[in-house]
Amino acid sequence: MPAGRPCCVGIDPTAEELESWSGLQGQRAVQVRWSRSWLRRCLANHFSVPPQQVPLRAPPGSPPSLDLGWGHVSFSHCPDALAIAWSDQPIGVDVERLDRPVPAWALAQRFFCKEDQEELRGLAATPLRRAVLRQWVAKEAAIKWDRGSLAQDLGFWSCRSTADVAVHQLRGCRVPVQRREVEAWCLAVVGPAAGQTGPTYLV
Repeated sequence: MPAGRPCCVGIDPTAEELESWSGLQGQRAVQVRWSRSWLRRCLANHFSVPPQQVPLRAPPGSPPSLDLGWGHVSFSHCPDALAIAWSDQPIGVDVERLDRPVPAWALAQRFFCKEDQEELRGLAATPLRRAVLRQWVAKEAAIKWDRGSLAQDLGFWSCRSTADVAVHQLRGCRVPVQRREVEAWCLAVVGPAAGQTGPTYLV
């Protein structure tokens, strides 16, 4: 479902959420409330409980988490979409618009490992941008799965645009990757259960 839908009516933030959002203003405040409201609604639908009973913690700038026994959740948003993934095992998700204007080759040279840069050499502008975005969403989803740092880990994750596994070159860690292109968006889900059919939402 496209992201331009109204915010979730009837789902009020918890006291802890209101406190963690208190310093946010403008569009950032709207985005945080909208994304957490949808996150809570999707989890409530999955667990068949009222939204306020979902033990969700998702303060701005920190990975979302659930209480022990409730599984693992990840989410990502771009200007007009929100992706949410849940699993009983650690999971990471990332979404970007396929037409996002990016300095593709400059970005790859700065942030991607040499092996992943090789796939991109000689590509024309449109295929290059698409391949870079497909690499990027997989790497960022892997970092979320690993609960790592984009600044510190991006250059160590290797995942070509059609690969179904991401590899952390420093630690030798390998994790399955599933990518989907849905209408205007490119989505990557990373984790042991990434290839299985399960609750992943694009709103």
